[in-house]
Amino acid sequence: MISQQSPSVSIRIQLQCYKHFNQSSWSQSIISESQCIDYSISFDMTVIQSSTVIDVQNASYCVVIYASGQWRSLSLPNGIGISGGWSLLCSIDLELRSNNKYNTPPVAIMISPRFIPVGISQTIIVPTMDADNDQVRCRFASTTAECASVCPPNSLPIGTIMFSNCTLLITGSNVADWYAVAIEIEDFIDSTASLPLSTIPVQFLINVQQKSSCPYRPLLTGPTTSSDQCIGIKVSTSFNIELIAENFCPNSTKIKDIAILSFRFLTKTPIVQNTTVLWSVLLTWTPAAVQVGSQILCAIAIDSDNVQSNQYCMSFIVAVERVPSCPGQIIPTTVDSTTLTTVDYITSTIVDSTTLTTVDHTTVSEYRDEYVLSI
Repeated sequence: MISQQSPSVSIRIQLQCYKHFNQSSWSQSIISESQCIDYSISFDMTVIQSSTVIDVQNASYCVVIYASGQWRSLSLPNGIGISGGWSLLCSIDLELRSNNKYNTPPVAIMISPRFIPVGISQTIIVPTMDADNDQVRCRFASTTAECASVCPPNSLPIGTIMFSNCTLLITGSNVADWYAVAIEIEDFIDSTASLPLSTIPVQFLINVQQKSSCPYRPLLTGPTTSSDQCIGIKVSTSFNIELIAENFCPNSTKIKDIAILSFRFLTKTPIVQNTTVLWSVLLTWTPAAVQVGSQILCAIAIDSDNVQSNQYCMSFIVAVERVPSCPGQIIPTTVDSTTLTTVDYITSTIVDSTTLTTVDHTTVSEYRDEYVLSI
């Protein structure tokens, strides 16, 4: 990780807020300064992150749009070349929920690019987390504001499916193909609801590669047995994470890198070889007060044959006062010899206005001076 978090990159986003869903209230163009927090030569990837806090008054609903360009050269839609721009849309409901609290949008990230072998059906899971324990569903982006030049189905191979549980099924058509995947993640109050509380975009690249001579890909593991396990952590508490990549191919194959997509204030040691088949990196993170809420860390290892491992992810809930519980986690609490079962959720304090985080997890991957944004 880049401890100096430089150089910075300026991003212009458009914020449109409404008093009610059909009444325009006001709009604002925002310049957000983003910090460079990591890079990977093996992935040809640079990661930046931006967080901008805006006080929103007299509004019940806001839409955030980031539109720019250009995508790197893509294989689909046909004829797009490098002329395609991107657009990402995020919608936020600012009205009180039935529990008299404000909604917290889900968090989702995806390392880009993802390498897949040609002609073999691949399952890619988009990691998500919702601090309110709402039902989270995924769908393909569908409007110009949501996906601009890379709206499915024309932007992806025939037969590509995005399941509502945030699982992507895709088969690469030709070696060296590049596809852009545009997804919207939405949270719903329950399984019967049809109107989302918020909409969060995720866009990433897929590159089709020749099948490797070795049938096994690296395995990336971490401190938790489950890749989707959530951990509660207090602000200013140092936390160490060791990620281990294992090679199952002949000894001539090496692990080149373990790429990380995470958040600010996290540092990573250079990759080291522990044994003939094991490589590792050590991550250290001390959460700051600005990181209170949901955070997701994801990592992928890549070997010398350009084969990627599984994507390993960890979710965190950060709080100031004490170690928090995760969404939906049941915690036994003993009071006067009586055991109670409580569910702890993240709460927010609203003073005179609603505080809105307009850009939470923003990453930019750089390809030959062309920028590809994913949120």
